[in-house]
Amino acid sequence: MEKPSDQILGKTDDIPAVMKVESSTLEPITINDNTARFVFENKGILSRDTCLQFQLITSGGQGFLPLGCGIYSLIKKATLRCGARRITEIQDLAYYRSMTHSYNTPSYRANYVRYMKGINNTVVPLQVGTTSGGTGANADAGKFQPTGTEVRVDTFNPDDSGLPYDLQLTTSADTTPCWTIYLRELFPILDSIELPLFLMNEEVVVDLEFNKQVTATDVAVNGVGTLCVFEADGAAPGPPAPVLHTCSLVKESCLMYVDTIYYANERMEEIDRQVDATRGMSLKYTDVINNVASMGAQVNVGAAPALQETEVIHQLPLSGFSVKNIFWCFNANHRSSLTGGVQVAQTPAFYNPFYGKYSMLATPKSSTFDIRVNDALVFPEPITNPSLKAHEAGQVYNSPVYLHTALYSRDSYTDKTGSFEDQANALPFSESRLTIADGGTSRLYKGIKPMELAGGQHFEAVNLSTMPGDANDDTIYINQKPIEVLHRKFATNSHNNFAYNAYYFAEVVKGFSLKNGNVVIQQGPSVVIAQ
Repeated sequence: MEKPSDQILGKTDDIPAVMKVESSTLEPITINDNTARFVFENKGILSRDTCLQFQLITSGGQGFLPLGCGIYSLIKKATLRCGARRITEIQDLAYYRSMTHSYNTPSYRANYVRYMKGINNTVVPLQVGTTSGGTGANADAGKFQPTGTEVRVDTFNPDDSGLPYDLQLTTSADTTPCWTIYLRELFPILDSIELPLFLMNEEVVVDLEFNKQVTATDVAVNGVGTLCVFEADGAAPGPPAPVLHTCSLVKESCLMYVDTIYYANERMEEIDRQVDATRGMSLKYTDVINNVASMGAQVNVGAAPALQETEVIHQLPLSGFSVKNIFWCFNANHRSSLTGGVQVAQTPAFYNPFYGKYSMLATPKSSTFDIRVNDALVFPEPITNPSLKAHEAGQVYNSPVYLHTALYSRDSYTDKTGSFEDQANALPFSESRLTIADGGTSRLYKGIKPMELAGGQHFEAVNLSTMPGDANDDTIYINQKPIEVLHRKFATNSHNNFAYNAYYFAEVVKGFSLKNGNVVIQQGPSVVIAQ
């Protein structure tokens, strides 16, 4: 007898399902404060929408994730393995994802990424007072502050902006937010390939190594700013001081939500043929190779004001790889300037109060760079102008860099002569740390200096492909000589004469295939060998 649904035009239960998705919750087989390991079952196809959930709690204070990198501050290293074979691995993920999320539109970052990952590097104007006197009630009206700040004292005279409640890390797992990282954000291979687990002989494993913030002090290793930062103490008449607490992972809620895809038999067999190394078949995917290099020994700039420009050449060992894009940024582990023969440290010294240990610093005078690839310079003239740098970075994903100019560069508010000092009448952020009642003009996050936001999201990126965008079919093969990044003029003055490191990330294209169920990774371009 025919089913009632078979009588409906265009609908019948006799047509088999083409695709099925099964969702499950995967707990780590081992987890502690340092590492976690997740193991997949060898069935179906691993979806790129599989994600990880994390919670962080603090030992006190109003904590929040670094505004530039969010929850990526937790990941020290992530590795994807099949048996003993390492498929892909990435370190310093906080810097890389700070850069790649800058290509998200401000609306997307403010309304989605902010809640899912804790990244809050969009800005809004400071509130305007509505009492008599208009903006006179708030001398900093029109300057900028992070999106979502809460008016805490007087909505009719809004000179006190606090941390958004939805970003506050608390001392309890019951009230602290949950954050999400997609597996494809840890391993870019999943943007190109959804792993055919059912074809792999050995178990597929995700190994995570965590950063730790176990010392409630301002120190270089495992100190405040590694996982999160805190509002200031709000002391009045001030100046407000940094709040220092520890932060830790809630291990009980560290879970992976796995989506496994199943197709009809014909499609599964087609996937088998696409990755069959015995037939010379492979699928291209993007991998990331990172490298850290010093910008040279710290040189005394002399008595303030002063400006120095140094030349540094870095070599990136990418010989034999097919390269698409290169990103880099500058960070100072210790914010101590060598000026007049004396080391002068900022407060806090080992982290930025907004970006933690992951600020990507712009120089007061825009630095100059060029790149040499296969013995040829990429640009006819070195790149200096921040607008040109942003334009070149936009070629990477064929999308603009959606960062406010005050976050990306210091060019809009520095003097263009002498030591390129900040111009007081052009500052995009307030310098006040106190409310009007306490003798200031406005207060942000209980007294963090808002100008610490300025120039803290700067990065440079170059597309080495023939056309804009990141297509896996458009790369350049690197011969025997490494890529050279030529920093022609790296400028510092007496206020930020730090010991900098440059963090490089190269997006390369590799080939993925399986031979009798074992993973085969092809590093260079495809080669057809006659049998």
